[in-house]
Amino acid sequence: MSKRFRNTALAIGLIAIIAIGAVYIYVQSAFGPGLTIDQTARILVHDRKFGMRARQAAIRYGDPIIPLIKKESNDFALLNGRNSFWIADVLGATQTDQSKAILLDLYGRSTAIARLTGAIGLAQHGALPHELGENSFLVKTVQNDPSQTETQLAIIALGKTKNKKALPCLLAILEKRHLDYSSHAYACEAVARIASPDAIPILRHCLASDEFFALPKAFRALISLGDRQAVPLAIARISPELKGYSAGSVVKELEEVTGEAYGYDRTAWMNWWQKAESEWSIPERFTKPWDEQKETR
Repeated sequence: MSKRFRNTALAIGLIAIIAIGAVYIYVQSAFGPGLTIDQTARILVHDRKFGMRARQAAIRYGDPIIPLIKKESNDFALLNGRNSFWIADVLGATQTDQSKAILLDLYGRSTAIARLTGAIGLAQHGALPHELGENSFLVKTVQNDPSQTETQLAIIALGKTKNKKALPCLLAILEKRHLDYSSHAYACEAVARIASPDAIPILRHCLASDEFFALPKAFRALISLGDRQAVPLAIARISPELKGYSAGSVVKELEEVTGEAYGYDRTAWMNWWQKAESEWSIPERFTKPWDEQKETR
């Protein structure tokens, strides 16, 4: 083998290694939580499509990532309809004095999205400064419905208070039809967090309504409240037309809870329920507090 050939082969090999490394870093950056704490903060703040995938890694970093999130977000001036949800989650899950101080600062700001991001985290800390009531900031935000993002952030915050005083506002959302899927889904999660059986009648009505489409969330909320009636109500909504839509995930949830697998065959599900109804009970792991349940929802 000539020296020239060896040098060429080495050069090609080096280029290949660099290229593979670049692709790996790109894939980590675009689709994963990042290779470093700095990269995780950058993805969380700036990646509108895949930023949520950095959320768990950011939570694991804890306090050290908070100044980096603050820097990447230009002191939270870059909060938007995507990253505000993830950042609120990270700050809420980081139960430290540093996190609480940031949340209180956000809650005191003039922009609604910053204040709502702060409210979610403070509610998760159990430190929301103001009482809930008809004239409270969160309730007024939901009632005024200023924007999809702000309304949904307020719904999440209300749920994370785990306060029964939030129920009237949340149940009013569930009673509205023709709202976007996400608002109904967040409202189902919120009432599940509050864990009051007072929500059962309206959740049943949602699951039975042809004009309600957040079926997976309504089903799991009812199950978390210990309501067996969720099963036949969900079965009644199954049809092949749901395939490919978010509402169709109710089949996956039904299979997860029951341990059965009949897909979109409603008749097969009905036949199973007729035989199982008298003895079937909800597995205990699905009636734990909402945030302690395995992330299958």
